[in-house]
Amino acid sequence: MESKWSRAYWTDLGERVGASAVGGLLTMLGLTSLTDLTWVYVWVVVGVPTATSLLKGLLVNLGGSAPTASIVDVTSTGQKEAA
Repeated sequence: MESKWSRAYWTDLGERVGASAVGGLLTMLGLTSLTDLTWVYVWVVVGVPTATSLLKGLLVNLGGSAPTASIVDVTSTGQKEAA
């Protein structure tokens, strides 16, 4: 049986955390035209969602036996993959 802390798990988690960070950065770029850029704003808009995504992915993997960073058990087609 493959370890639930496998390379596939870390790749999955990295993609999710990275997507949260990129979304936050894009939001921050939009906000800089509205206000002065400060580290507090950067943390609230980029850091909080990124940290939340990382924490969620770690906690999900700790709590289950499957190597996943996702709470839901579906694929992108909505069907479970065959084992």
